[in-house]
Amino acid sequence: MNLADENGTDVEIYRRYGGDAIYVESRTGAPDRLVETLDDIGTTRHTDGPYTWRQLPVDGFTEEEVRQSATGALFILATAGYRANIDPALFDRATYAALLDHAADRREHYRRLDAARSPRPAQPEASPGTAAGGKRR
Repeated sequence: MNLADENGTDVEIYRRYGGDAIYVESRTGAPDRLVETLDDIGTTRHTDGPYTWRQLPVDGFTEEEVRQSATGALFILATAGYRANIDPALFDRATYAALLDHAADRREHYRRLDAARSPRPAQPEASPGTAAGGKRR
């Protein structure tokens, strides 16, 4: 049993034993789509005997970049519909707020595109002797 199983989440993002490594543990029996998402966000798979885990790359990153990366991973997982938890020491509020703003901007952009592409309802033509819409007065 791992931390995600213990906490009832899909993914846990944390540091272990005060080290530099950022662990990304998924629940036992995670669906293939979750595993693909973890691959997409750049986690690397590690094994040691019967144990398997994932880590976010941290080599060459500043502490700020590590927090931004971990927070970005949390955002992507949450956006994909997974229950993810992050160690508060790894959470970067400004990064999360910027990602939320960006997502809202993108949603609005696509709403406007959809509205521009949608056919407008046809206006009924006026018949001779009637007002527009076909109603007699």
